[in-house]
Amino acid sequence: MRRYHRRYTSTKGLLLFVPIAAIIAGASLFAAREAAPATVLLVVLVFVAIVVAIFSTLTVEVTDRELVFGFAFGVLRRRIPLADIVRAQRVTLPWWYGTGVKFGPRRTSYLAWPGPAVAVELKNGRTIQIGNEDADALLAAFAR
Repeated sequence: MRRYHRRYTSTKGLLLFVPIAAIIAGASLFAAREAAPATVLLVVLVFVAIVVAIFSTLTVEVTDRELVFGFAFGVLRRRIPLADIVRAQRVTLPWWYGTGVKFGPRRTSYLAWPGPAVAVELKNGRTIQIGNEDADALLAAFAR
């Protein structure tokens, strides 16, 4: 049975494509002695657009058995049995975390945009931080 399900798409994250595309286009035109080939520029911009779209959407689900989360199209999807979770608490991810996945020695953060999150401590000592606009509802799902 599903206790919690939320797909969060960050419009701010999607809007990141505009300055990134401008920087890529400007840098490629500036670096090239002649105008950069339009095809190469187009391929790079399409690649960046796909990456931005993937990491701007995060889906989180809590069932009776497990916590499942991942980015768009199932990218970097993780399944964690609820029995492996020692505790969960609300945290705030700072603005410099950006979007995507941040790997650390004892902590991994998954976020579509910085801000409210839930830190889940596992039996093995690792902590997984999951960015979520509705962190209180996610915490309530663990309590059920």
